[in-house]
Amino acid sequence: MEQNLPPLPPIIFENGLYYELRGEQYYPCLLPPEPDTTEDKLLETIIRQMAEAQGINEDLKARDQMAWVGAMNNIKSAALEILRESK
Repeated sequence: MEQNLPPLPPIIFENGLYYELRGEQYYPCLLPPEPDTTEDKLLETIIRQMAEAQGINEDLKARDQMAWVGAMNNIKSAALEILRESK
């Protein structure tokens, strides 16, 4: 007879170590988990890094707002596609 058990937490802390659930087993983590790692935070990081790499900055925004908006929209679309592919 199968019991309805609550789902296992993805990360636990025992004996001074963090453990991450992978499949049905916990494995020790080398670094403690970041508490606010979310998809939105990851998206912001990807967008910021892509903008920096392409030279899209506040200077461009001040000089040519339409070019800045277009570039940022392209970067956001690319970042969202990266997140979709990683799932």
